[in-house]
Amino acid sequence: MGNSHSFSIPHFDANIRTSDGKTFKLSYRDFVDHIVLLRRVIAHPEMTQKGEALNYFIEDYCRRMAHQATTTTHKQSRLPWQIDWIWHVHRLHPIAYNNDCIKQLPNGKLVDKRYRRLKIKQHRKHRSVALFESIKKPSTFASSIDLVNAVLRQHDFLEKFKQHYLFSMNLRQMNRNSFERMVQNYVSFLKLAKKDEIIVPTFDIDLIWHTHMRFPSSYQKMSIALCGFLLDHDDSLGNDTLADAYQKTAEQWKMTYKVDYGKNIDKDNLRISQYVSSCAMIVAPIAIYSSGGDGGGGGGGCGGGGGCGGGGCGGGGC
Repeated sequence: MGNSHSFSIPHFDANIRTSDGKTFKLSYRDFVDHIVLLRRVIAHPEMTQKGEALNYFIEDYCRRMAHQATTTTHKQSRLPWQIDWIWHVHRLHPIAYNNDCIKQLPNGKLVDKRYRRLKIKQHRKHRSVALFESIKKPSTFASSIDLVNAVLRQHDFLEKFKQHYLFSMNLRQMNRNSFERMVQNYVSFLKLAKKDEIIVPTFDIDLIWHTHMRFPSSYQKMSIALCGFLLDHDDSLGNDTLADAYQKTAEQWKMTYKVDYGKNIDKDNLRISQYVSSCAMIVAPIAIYSSGGDGGGGGGGCGGGGGCGGGGCGGGGC
């Protein structure tokens, strides 16, 4: 995978292994790539507000998708960060994104992320010359979700991120154990997903979840391996629904893992969990045991009661 570097970022992964031999990994550098993008978007509020800039980049994103201008490492390295942001929001709806790629792109294949941005290049205050150039090639690609509203719904998530320690943290200082604990909690969250039920992540879990969805093929494979189905992400649910679902998720977490929601799970409690045949253990450095999972989908949401504020999960097919 290609990279853009400005300083030395730790290079470590959370390695995941299922009981049937499947292996996955979540990279800290992928996480940094996500954090860098969020910081950039927060610095440019026009990219989360209705207006000319947002409309332009959504149209440009669709044009680039239609003309396969996002398919290779080289092409992705040349994408404006604004396009990366719109693409990111589209991928936060994994079932819709999968279907849009398969049904609308010429080769019928999922477009995967292949390039990391680990630095923010210094530019003048946004309003690039390209913004007001006409889009010469018409787009034949149209997202099945309303991308304007999907972007606007990320506002609460970004506001919460501004209050989070990672917003201002020196990303060179994250240690492996801290990252692995975040991934462990994310995987333990995925294991709680059930058909037709809403589960709501904490903010830390949601940061990892959003990072993982930036890599659609990896997310699909791991979701199916751990949950038994492709877990969707729904950030359009109302606050009352989210608050109630968050409370139920917290109760389910404590009943399953014997610890309050949002706190790290003791290894011994993972071993004796009722999900012992399908859950996660950190060993060397992380071993995840495959979920038998339901074959169907589940509902989802987030943001209530101290949750993430933008996103949710639900099962479904593609």
